[in-house]
Amino acid sequence: MRAIVAETFGGPEVLELKDIPKPMPGPGEVLVNVVATSVNPLDIQIRRGDYADYVPMPFKVGVDVSGTVEAVGEGVESFAIGDEVFYSTRVLSNEGGYAEYHVEQAHLIAKKPTDLSFVDAAALPIAASTAWVCLIERGRLQPGDRVLVHGGSGGVGLFAIQIARLTGTEVVTTTRKDAQALVKELGADQTVDYRDADAWDQLAARSNGGYDVIVDLVGGDTVEKSLGLLADGGRVVSIVDQENPQSLYAGWDFNAEIHLVFLTPSADRLARLGALVTRGLIKPVIERTLPLEGAAEAHRLIEAGGRTGKIVLTTS
Repeated sequence: MRAIVAETFGGPEVLELKDIPKPMPGPGEVLVNVVATSVNPLDIQIRRGDYADYVPMPFKVGVDVSGTVEAVGEGVESFAIGDEVFYSTRVLSNEGGYAEYHVEQAHLIAKKPTDLSFVDAAALPIAASTAWVCLIERGRLQPGDRVLVHGGSGGVGLFAIQIARLTGTEVVTTTRKDAQALVKELGADQTVDYRDADAWDQLAARSNGGYDVIVDLVGGDTVEKSLGLLADGGRVVSIVDQENPQSLYAGWDFNAEIHLVFLTPSADRLARLGALVTRGLIKPVIERTLPLEGAAEAHRLIEAGGRTGKIVLTTS
């Protein structure tokens, strides 16, 4: 089978399309004929070596999969050959979604809604699940809350805006000016261009007594700067590696909570998100699709910044 494989950590050029043996499912596992897989910042972090201690060489890339069941292992009764499925892989232990076939544990896999395309399904697992965890599971979002999403036009941000809108909250987001129309269409009430010199002053002016939940999708010193914008008892939820020390003193004034999220895959969560898409309550935003051999190009595009929505790779 064809798969994207890297022999070493480094830039996009280390991603090579190779012919490797087709995997076979073991007990409790499912072999999936991959139709589409999406590209995530996590893939780039793994490729460049951010998690080198956890990734064996050579390594296969990709954590989002949609496709059809090709075979099932011993003991698997929840899936049959031909079932259409989607899922995120076991992060840092079982990457390989950029491939024609992939094996995963059955309990992590969700059945794809029949009216959801494989491309749209591939865009959901990591990005939509992360947004859900940030806002619902960690942020404990409630109707009437005020939400600030840092980085609203990225893959996770676009889902976060839509999920926040569903809960009846007021949503403020940072994004580029050229993406403001899209994020407002998806549910953002107010936008701030993060490139403005007074962007943080604008966010404070729009806080209306403080944000109940602030989602950090951009990193840097965002957690530290966000603490002073919280309402009492507010929550800051970040998905970004915190490489540099930040002061948390401002959080004392608000009894702040700080949550650092590294996603744990869940088929139940995916089934819930798939149902929301089917009902037209949230939708994936696909910036572009590329063939499997375009993986390195997709990584370059994401690292260049300025993306709006997801990039999806297809196997045929």
